[in-house]
Amino acid sequence: MSAYYDLFEKPDVRQTGEQQPLYARFMPKGTIGRKEFIDRVHLFTGLSRSLLEGAMAAFMDELRDCLADGWTVELGELGYFTPSLNCHREVMEKKELRAASIGLRGLNFRLGKGFYKELKKKMELERSPQSASTPTSPVAPSLTLEQRFQLVDDYLRQYPCINRAQYARLAGRSYKQAVNDLNLFIESGLLMRHGAGRNVVYVRGKDGE
Repeated sequence: MSAYYDLFEKPDVRQTGEQQPLYARFMPKGTIGRKEFIDRVHLFTGLSRSLLEGAMAAFMDELRDCLADGWTVELGELGYFTPSLNCHREVMEKKELRAASIGLRGLNFRLGKGFYKELKKKMELERSPQSASTPTSPVAPSLTLEQRFQLVDDYLRQYPCINRAQYARLAGRSYKQAVNDLNLFIESGLLMRHGAGRNVVYVRGKDGE
């Protein structure tokens, strides 16, 4: 049993034209859905599927209620869940913002050390059999707009900015499609644009932080 990785060349952020070092990216084999996951737990533990279905539903309900009530939830060695918030409009003073202008953005998850150590010890990595012979920029065809933004967001957590050409290669988009996507991200407050002409770069916006 092993997990796949592939190697890609880091983007040339400073546009030096020089060959860049490689980085490794996890290559998923697919997605295990709820039903298959429950089947796996059933086979491993012998617990009935109906019991596991009920436990999972109750687990999700209680997790949701605890988070909605303002708690951080620890799930043993798995880690911690905490709500993440954002402001619907920009203000400079606290008194200008009321609770109605603040909403849920998502959840922050912090992996537990014990779970990380066990996962690291158990995971065996090998090069993806579908990998090309030479490292390339990752291409992600047929992704939704949300998935394409997730690629940008992951990229900007590692690098300070991204340009149009880098985004086009990253998301598998044409130059025109890349410009349209980036403009949508800007309009949504997820990205901000800096510079002009060929020197335009994009950084995370306030709503994307």
